[in-house]
Amino acid sequence: MLERCCQEMVRFYRHSATGRRCTGIVHNMNTPLQVLSFHLELLEQKSREELDCLKGCPPEISEKLYSLYQYRQDKLRQFYQEVESLRLQARRIVTQGVHEESQERHHLDLNQVFQEELELYRAHSFFKHQVEKDFRFAEGLPPIHGHYIDFSQTFRNLVDNALEAMEGAEVRKLTVETAVEKGHLFLRVGDTGAGVPPEIKPWLFEPFTTSKAHHNPPHAGLGLFMARRLLAPYQGRIQVESKPGKTWVTVILPLG
Repeated sequence: MLERCCQEMVRFYRHSATGRRCTGIVHNMNTPLQVLSFHLELLEQKSREELDCLKGCPPEISEKLYSLYQYRQDKLRQFYQEVESLRLQARRIVTQGVHEESQERHHLDLNQVFQEELELYRAHSFFKHQVEKDFRFAEGLPPIHGHYIDFSQTFRNLVDNALEAMEGAEVRKLTVETAVEKGHLFLRVGDTGAGVPPEIKPWLFEPFTTSKAHHNPPHAGLGLFMARRLLAPYQGRIQVESKPGKTWVTVILPLG
């Protein structure tokens, strides 16, 4: 057990160093993205000037040139959308880093925290292209006073587990729900993976418990263990219901 802990600490610090470097790179992406946006705006301006010139051309010439103009306009719009998407992703990652480094508690809208996390998953090819998604966020969710990283990391652990469970499944559907009932806030994450093997169910919240030990890369089996530890200061509870083809993990947080 001690050796396994040491291995995971080494892995954590490797990922932590890589994460800090990636955040710096993302932050530095803003300048070239702004340059690209500026040049796209210049091209838009030139396109408008080109359109004015086309209006004065003979019809037999303007018709052919106008189709080329329309093609370039479509491509410009696509480029502009991609640049805006990259800028938004970069902003989310930097903002998330700021939140997670904060040492103070804040009033958090968990719907917003979870939705921002899900947007970042769109860079995950499996999540984006191979998983059906069903997200239901209750309106008017009461704020939770706490550390951003406690809830963002818990949510990532649960979603990561769900995605990993569906890697070999024929049906791949991720469900995320929030709700408020009887003075408690609920987060439910469901997947259509293979389910939790019966032999490890009693040990689900113990460190290094995983059914994916031979996965490449290997899984540490710390997701539920860490989630429970992170939620302990909020008297949060986690319940797991699982059978082949359907697993639900429910987080229950008392309000007030």
